[in-house]
Amino acid sequence: MWSQPHVPANIALLAALALCFGCGRDDTGGTTDTVPKRGGPAEGRWHTYRTHRFDEGLTEEQRAEIAALEALSYTDGKHTTDVPRGVTRHILKSTAPGLNLVNSAHAAQAQLVDMQGEVLHTWAMPFTEAFPNFPGKHNHRSFWRRTHLFDNGDLLAIFEGLGIIKIDKDSRLMWASTERAHHDMAPLPDGRVWVLTREAHVIARLHKRRPVLEDFLVLLDARGKQVQRISVVEALENSPYSDMWDRKIWREGILLHTNSVELLDGSLADANPAFKAGNLLVSMRMPHMVAVLDPGQEKIVWAHTGSYRFQHDPSVLENGRILVFDNNPPLEASAIVEIDPTSGEETLVYRGPESDPFYSETCGLAQRLPNGNTLITESDYGRALEVTPDGETVWEFYSPFSAGENDEYIATLMEVVRLPGDSPTNWLKNPGEMPGKGSEGR
Repeated sequence: MWSQPHVPANIALLAALALCFGCGRDDTGGTTDTVPKRGGPAEGRWHTYRTHRFDEGLTEEQRAEIAALEALSYTDGKHTTDVPRGVTRHILKSTAPGLNLVNSAHAAQAQLVDMQGEVLHTWAMPFTEAFPNFPGKHNHRSFWRRTHLFDNGDLLAIFEGLGIIKIDKDSRLMWASTERAHHDMAPLPDGRVWVLTREAHVIARLHKRRPVLEDFLVLLDARGKQVQRISVVEALENSPYSDMWDRKIWREGILLHTNSVELLDGSLADANPAFKAGNLLVSMRMPHMVAVLDPGQEKIVWAHTGSYRFQHDPSVLENGRILVFDNNPPLEASAIVEIDPTSGEETLVYRGPESDPFYSETCGLAQRLPNGNTLITESDYGRALEVTPDGETVWEFYSPFSAGENDEYIATLMEVVRLPGDSPTNWLKNPGEMPGKGSEGR
């Protein structure tokens, strides 16, 4: 059963005040390049959000504290920058071939887009259709925070802090889970899936009265039912790396803000047994920590902190290193870095030219492609770019959608993921028969 907390008027007012703060291509292998204007005002339409369940034992005052805390949120559009939309740069001979899974915050949908920006398929599932009996109004009903595409066209999608769904290639609902999924998931080959969730409650050993947001890793079976639940806080506390966390309660309630999870394949296990197959690579934003969690032991078995700040999306590379999106909001200049998990050495991959640095205060992804390039999702600016090892941008894509009451913002790009050129597409229908065609958002 869900419960909607009553928020006292004075706390609600504080929370409200806190909220005020073309496509080009060249099929001959050449380049088309439309230079956009970037660096517009960092405004936006901000949303409050719930990324957890409330413990039924919380008092009204404690619930109000959490409600005020939730003034920190995501936005469906943040920058008013006037830019061309779609693919604005494509150097065909230098890019990694494939298709792109695009998830934009304009609507609860995802699209399969080719390298020229042509939409090949659309998945869509309104929140009210997936969860018809969900009580209350929640802003994060309107878009998906993260998706995962299976080889047969099935899709997992997270409604941030509200639930996770699985739909088939025709956008028909297969199951819906009311686990308060947030940020990320890691599917297993047998149909199960690890997903991040949160709960708001009091942890007396950390603070006798103040409620906190505690992250959990929840394992769902192939039908979306919970089979295991691991506290990320306890996994860190009970590990040899507990001293790396000062137990500070950020913004009076956030402990770790775990924001990504990746299933390890064991490719690094010979060099470091902590990276054995089945363990989970996670990112904890508030302590600036990347770690490996062993779900069998339910504890952290490897951890690293470095120069990166408020990072997202670590992933293991074939070269034995870990790729990380370093958001670095204190400097307002993001970067992509590699970490050597044995020595801890960091290597800068990409920062962008001084004349046009890239920056995303929230979200952000980095994906190493088969040709050695790196695909970067610069979420806040609604942009994705593929860069070579020497920093040249060879593919650039802007969200074609707008957001805001008057469509004044470019829609946030939650993710752009490059699917290999040999990915199965036999399930793909003719574009004219695609479900959702004609309802692709604003």
